[in-house]
Amino acid sequence: MEMKLLRWATIVLALLIFDQSFTSVSADLIEDTCNKTSNFKFCVSFLRSKPGSATADVQGLAQIVADQIQINLKDTFSEASKLYKEATERVIKECFQICSEVYGVAIDYMNGVLINLKSKNYSNTRDGLSFVYGDADTCEESFHEEPVRPSPLTKNNNDVKNLALIGSEIVLILG
Repeated sequence: MEMKLLRWATIVLALLIFDQSFTSVSADLIEDTCNKTSNFKFCVSFLRSKPGSATADVQGLAQIVADQIQINLKDTFSEASKLYKEATERVIKECFQICSEVYGVAIDYMNGVLINLKSKNYSNTRDGLSFVYGDADTCEESFHEEPVRPSPLTKNNNDVKNLALIGSEIVLILG
């Protein structure tokens, strides 16, 4: 009986040590990967907050970022469309129309990004992410034209731009 208990304890201890060393290697991969991006803090914070990132390889990290961009694009498109319908002021309505249009296009680009990422066509993946970045920037800039209005989509736009940038930089690591 004692021998079985000792073996069981040894196995559990070995599994705990293996799990701990695997997690620290993965954490190092996240830091190593994010260290090659222009926004280390954002990259690490974002990736560590996502399930599956601790065990992902670099391709998996890029996939996590791309999946989140797609979610953000769809959410922002919906928000811009809703705000467009609610807006009464002509200038604001035009800004939301621009945002709805560019986010609709960005969603299409992102569909291509996801396909290219899975097929390891990294050049086209980066190109698509660049277009997505530009579309988010176009939305934000529409509010900065005269007459300037505060943008209720600034956080959404910045999140998409930050994710598209680190996504592109992670994909650059891949090839």
